[in-house]
Amino acid sequence: MSFADIVGHKTPKQVLRRAIATKRLPTGYLFVGPPNVGKTATALEFIKALNCEARPAAGDSAEVDACDKCDRCRRIMEGSFPYFRTIFPTSGALREEIDKQRRRQQEGQLAEQEQDGEDEKDYEDLELIEIEDAEIHIKPMRRMLANANLKAPADVWKTYLIQSAEKMNDVAANHFLKTLEEPPPRTTFILTTSRPSELYDTIVSRCQVIDFGPVPLADACEALSTEFPEREPQQIEAVAAASAGRYGWAYRMLSLPALLADREALLDLLAALPTYQLYEGMRQAEVLLDLAGRWFLDSYEPHTASRQTAETLMKKTQDYVLRTAMLQLVDQILSWWRDITVLQSVRGSNGLMNPDRLNRLRELAGVYDLQACRRALRWIDETRIHLRANANLRCTAELLMIKLISLSPAKA
Repeated sequence: MSFADIVGHKTPKQVLRRAIATKRLPTGYLFVGPPNVGKTATALEFIKALNCEARPAAGDSAEVDACDKCDRCRRIMEGSFPYFRTIFPTSGALREEIDKQRRRQQEGQLAEQEQDGEDEKDYEDLELIEIEDAEIHIKPMRRMLANANLKAPADVWKTYLIQSAEKMNDVAANHFLKTLEEPPPRTTFILTTSRPSELYDTIVSRCQVIDFGPVPLADACEALSTEFPEREPQQIEAVAAASAGRYGWAYRMLSLPALLADREALLDLLAALPTYQLYEGMRQAEVLLDLAGRWFLDSYEPHTASRQTAETLMKKTQDYVLRTAMLQLVDQILSWWRDITVLQSVRGSNGLMNPDRLNRLRELAGVYDLQACRRALRWIDETRIHLRANANLRCTAELLMIKLISLSPAKA
């Protein structure tokens, strides 16, 4: 993979390529954008291009890229380059599982799985599972900053990636801030976040902020059609539209048939809301929570270390896992009611996020009035706030479903 393979994000790539070409890099970058939009993928390509041994020393910045063949490029992709580290939020249960997997790897117990096709990338993906109680703790931060203070060869640029940086706890954030104020030479930190307002202002002010906006629908469809030639164009367009410009989300959805089936089940549930009575709200909330559990597990390939870890987390920290998945489902529910509102407000179906359900959405646009849609959007947003505030999960789901069922004129 290279900069050229990153879908969308023309401006961020131009900024990063120019920085490499001119060798004028800030100590800190802050990549801001929705989850799964391409921030981490772009960061990894930037780190490879910055240290690539085959990259021309000078020339047009538009041509700056990694070769993906030299020793440094390969080691950065494998995670074994000594002057590159990445840290990310972890929960107590996830740290235990990571340690267990590392011990198994050291003891050679994963050799058979690797021979069956589970390569090193699968193991790395294991560490990127994030649930609601996850934090970036002081211990990995200290290890990363200790590495940053090591002396490196003159032609090496030390680079460090902090994913979901808003999850740094206060101790880790303050420790990092001290290094950011007095950084080691030839060192750059890249922070990614979808919620920059939750970062310390003093950290944000010391970073160059790069915004990652949604990937245009046409670009996403073109790239996904190349990656998934076996998929129907209508399905690719529907998933790309539902992703709201998050190419990584669409790619994962099309990669995992079970996850696609979960999306269909959620849309079926939403489409049937007017047919339910109020007393059925609690039962449909149970269906929604069951779907959230499946959604979390189906987000990982079966028979991989990542899937095994997801199953372990489900057993050990079910509430946090379901809360994490529910937040993702709430985004999909919001897109459903947004589409109904759009069809009530404008003519035509351009810009819908669920175009594969256009006929049912048009029917519902005649069932609900605009005031009902506004209430639904407000209640869905409140549900997101309650989930993040650690409100009772089952009660939150029940309240949402009862409220949405009540919006039907017959129920009112």
